[in-house]
Amino acid sequence: MTISEAIETRRSIPFFDPAVPITKEEILRLSNLANLAPSSMNLQPWEYIVCSTPESKQKLRKVSYDQPKITDASAMLILLGNLQHHLHADEVASSQIRNGYFGEERREGFVGSAHGAYEGNAQKQRDEAFRGGSLWAMTFMLAAHEAGWDTAPLGGFISEQVSEVFNIPETHLPILLIAIGKRPADAKILPRNDRISAETLTHWEAW
Repeated sequence: MTISEAIETRRSIPFFDPAVPITKEEILRLSNLANLAPSSMNLQPWEYIVCSTPESKQKLRKVSYDQPKITDASAMLILLGNLQHHLHADEVASSQIRNGYFGEERREGFVGSAHGAYEGNAQKQRDEAFRGGSLWAMTFMLAAHEAGWDTAPLGGFISEQVSEVFNIPETHLPILLIAIGKRPADAKILPRNDRISAETLTHWEAW
């Protein structure tokens, strides 16, 4: 499957076969592919909780407007934006140095730039968490589709209650739920709805 084919054929599935399991190994494999998504300064402002047991999926469903697909899916991912992602800067600098992007003498400057950009700036932390998390989510869903899994992104959840139920610290913000599983064999999928064309949406050089 080419990238173009994956984009053209991926669909957000409204229903899943609850009898189909997914292994932890497969979740981790797909997540490591998604971890290759780009992020500002490569600070990777994402983490995730996987709900794969009936109990944890039911808890999530109760704080997500009782959507049946949550308990029917093989697993649910609670994608979290790490508002303190600048604390990864020293680790990222070590990778940059190891791979030859710059020398040890630039470590302090790199770390200082990351902290200067995000520390104490709640709006910028939140913006980058959503930006990076969105790139991660799309990469995960395309990787899952290529592997034969169906997915659906869900924005319908009560963020504060999700954080409370799953003991999520204040430094991490639930930004999206992702259902993964297999559609029922007899499921009828309607044609994809029309998209507004690029010709309509594109502004060249300025508005």
